[in-house]
Amino acid sequence: MKKLLRKALENVSSKILVVDENLNLIFASNEAEAFLLFNSKNSEGHGIENIFSERPSNIFEIKRLLAEKDSLEKSRRKIYLKGGLEKICTYEISFFEIESKKYLFYEFYDANQSRELNRMKRQTISTVTATFSKGLAHEIRNPLSGIKGATQLLEPKLKNEELKDYTKIILKETERLSDLVTKILDRQFEIQKSPVNIHSILETLPHYLGTISKDKIQITKDYDPTLPELKVDSPLMTQVLYNLANNSVEAMKTTDRENKISLKTRIHFGTFINRTFHKTTCEISFIDNGPGIPEDIIDSIFFPLVSSKEIKSGLGLSIAQGIVSQHGGALECDSSSAGTKFSIYLPINIESENEVEASNKGIETA
Repeated sequence: MKKLLRKALENVSSKILVVDENLNLIFASNEAEAFLLFNSKNSEGHGIENIFSERPSNIFEIKRLLAEKDSLEKSRRKIYLKGGLEKICTYEISFFEIESKKYLFYEFYDANQSRELNRMKRQTISTVTATFSKGLAHEIRNPLSGIKGATQLLEPKLKNEELKDYTKIILKETERLSDLVTKILDRQFEIQKSPVNIHSILETLPHYLGTISKDKIQITKDYDPTLPELKVDSPLMTQVLYNLANNSVEAMKTTDRENKISLKTRIHFGTFINRTFHKTTCEISFIDNGPGIPEDIIDSIFFPLVSSKEIKSGLGLSIAQGIVSQHGGALECDSSSAGTKFSIYLPINIESENEVEASNKGIETA
């Protein structure tokens, strides 16, 4: 029977797993192997705990479906793989029985699959966006020069020190925005990496949030103290976080909840980013308690010019993803009616990896 199943399914182009009632893997398509990052030759006949981590949303759910002879309709949720990797995808599970033996047919629909279906559309949009962005950048650059000049003239005439501090903030932000506009005009984000304490960038967010929101925002911080300095382009990574902040503030305006944002950092060991294995990676999470992103647009939020009442900026998330990608990282989104979580995953360079290992072992690095 197992041979018949494999023969029947071996030519499928979908991401499919078949498991028996003992939770042993019977079949995995090539696409499923690539998506779940495992080799079926080493896993067939063995328990699927070799693929998934022991989490309720994975193995325990499969056990329930087998026991109840039930199936799970297509559902978007997070799955947990070995090595601490998390994936957000849509999947459905179908129960079937052959010769009194129970099986589950497990089909995945990667969030990226929807994006792949829109790849041609995205290429067209990118061409249009390139022209649009250059025009927009030119329109922004001229008033920026005026704002900078007026602020420089105003500052020496102010006697109130607090107001002078505000002019310094204006000058600093116009410089940052001017630099970003230049990069958009040139259609290039040359990454100029240097060792940066990512927590120092995160610490600028409370003040920035105060400048873009009239409402009070409760901010909680959960930083990993073992996180080493990361080699990133500090101005560009700051822009990524500011873009995420803009998105959250706009989204939270549409609810009556008390505005809350959580900033979190973590180190992960032995994980994949964009299918590339890294010994050590960093996760930077930006979490809000807004209304969540509608399911019908969540797969396209990183497309240029996509917007909704929850996502006001048509370029912010697209630019953020581009910057993170050029750092060799990934920007992912997990959203529900309880809020939205954006996670930035970045590889940690070799020197930093050695520092982390030494820190964990209680050894000082030279």
